[in-house]
Amino acid sequence: MLTKDGCRTRQARLCQRLSDAGIDAIAIVHPLEIYYFTGVLLPETFPAQPALLWIEAGGASFLAADSDAGEPVVDECVTYVSSLGGTMNSYMRTQLSELVVERLQTKKTRASRVGFQREFMVKMLAEHIEKGLGGAPEWVDVDETLHQLQEVKDADEIELMRKAVQIDLAAYDAAQKAIAPGVNELEVLGAAQQAAHLAAGEKVFHDGDYRCGQLGGFARDRKIEEGELYIIDAWVTYRGYWSDLCRTFAVSEPTELQESIFDHLSAFHDRISDYLQPGLDSRECAKAMDAYIREHPALADAGLGHHGGHTIGLRAHQMPDVNATRGGLFQVGNVVSIEPGSYIPEARAGVRLENMYLITEEGPENLSEYPMQIRCKT
Repeated sequence: MLTKDGCRTRQARLCQRLSDAGIDAIAIVHPLEIYYFTGVLLPETFPAQPALLWIEAGGASFLAADSDAGEPVVDECVTYVSSLGGTMNSYMRTQLSELVVERLQTKKTRASRVGFQREFMVKMLAEHIEKGLGGAPEWVDVDETLHQLQEVKDADEIELMRKAVQIDLAAYDAAQKAIAPGVNELEVLGAAQQAAHLAAGEKVFHDGDYRCGQLGGFARDRKIEEGELYIIDAWVTYRGYWSDLCRTFAVSEPTELQESIFDHLSAFHDRISDYLQPGLDSRECAKAMDAYIREHPALADAGLGHHGGHTIGLRAHQMPDVNATRGGLFQVGNVVSIEPGSYIPEARAGVRLENMYLITEEGPENLSEYPMQIRCKT
């Protein structure tokens, strides 16, 4: 999990941002941001008990949640009961809201400007915060501030991402062994998922594009066919952090065209250090990728079939992304997914090859060292 020292460092950065903006406190409600600052990872899906993290510009904090397990990095944790006899309560947000009112009133908390997550704050909880404060504060949208803080990864985040990548690569080992004409796409996915759980030593999320002979899509109840290219764009989340990689495999022996396209796209990764440098614009990387892909005679019209990549961390897609018309400047500490891909019917259906890179002062470090080969290893 995230370390306590890492969480304290991130809270200190947040408090400085709040102070600079004249914001007295922030109310954080999304489980991922709560995890980012406290080290406690709450479920986003069932049972999905809601919570609120309150951090003041001066550093005082409390977490209101259904449990205080996990030693959250806060001054105080206040709890509500989320179930009875194993049955989840129907109105947990009401319970949370009332708990927050009680905590704010008990401590006589006052704040005239309060930061909030525009994308996730529910009206009822905001109203209860106002009640607890004894009046309505000025609400300040802090979504962009939180996004900016998460662009540069700390050491504890990078370690979790390294582990997520290794889990993903274990899934690729299993998927390759399962690929053969007549095998069901769901069997390939199932083999990969089993390998991911075992590599993690715990249950993890593993899925992605497992649709053979197509640009992308989830696995179907369909047998893969000889002569197709199998693009597997596989994802893992491990203790809150993502891996997003892609490899392309031939079902049986590749054609000359398929192999030529594969080799061409693979070679773009050999020159990636020209583009993943601190201070360079991610849009230029996307433009260069598209121009390079079009140098292949069969891909001159198709070019890059989608974005060139994206930064990644607590969420699969973060900013800046790698698009020709949207992006930003790369920084030391960004983790960037780079995925040249192009698709034509003659290739049944094309090639995508994706690595994850950590940007350092010296340039990009490939976090996903793994053979790029079109033939499945057995």
